[in-house]
Amino acid sequence: MNVWEDPYTESLNDLLEESKSISIKLKTRLNAIDCPTINELYLEKNSRYHIQKKLFNEFGYLPNSRLYPNKDILNEFKGLYVFGEKSEDSVLPMYLGISRTIYRRLRQHGFGKKHNECTLAYILANHENFESKFNLGRAQLPTDLLSMERERVRNFKVALYPVESNYELYFHEVAIAGLLKTKFNKFKTH
Repeated sequence: MNVWEDPYTESLNDLLEESKSISIKLKTRLNAIDCPTINELYLEKNSRYHIQKKLFNEFGYLPNSRLYPNKDILNEFKGLYVFGEKSEDSVLPMYLGISRTIYRRLRQHGFGKKHNECTLAYILANHENFESKFNLGRAQLPTDLLSMERERVRNFKVALYPVESNYELYFHEVAIAGLLKTKFNKFKTH
């Protein structure tokens, strides 16, 4: 198979059933007592945030992808991630994302300085503080507001699920966001 090809599934029904199964696993992981937050998965050192590989490994989030295609070492995690927020007696899924570089992507969500890195913080700031009436552009959002929401994102629980096929990854993103009813996923195109 050519590296640029990603085979279509034989059965969309089977893929949807897989999405249902994955959504249950992600929700269960979010509600586990030991489910980590982004703050717990990254360590600040010299004003930079570094992945705590040992913790990712302890949670079973082992590298399954290469950050750089020409390297032989698996050093990234490709798949789905879901953020959840504690609400009374459970953790509610809030946002589901996909990435071929989840280790890096989670760091951006929680600690990214630019508005285009911390997407969820931007969505939260715009939604929670302006009730989407104004729908401010990313660059127009006050930086202190974005900073406050980034801190909130750092305290969200996060669960990961590996998916290697690009086709399946994109399919699962939409299907699982719908199944989990993640209120901050927006599928509006640019």
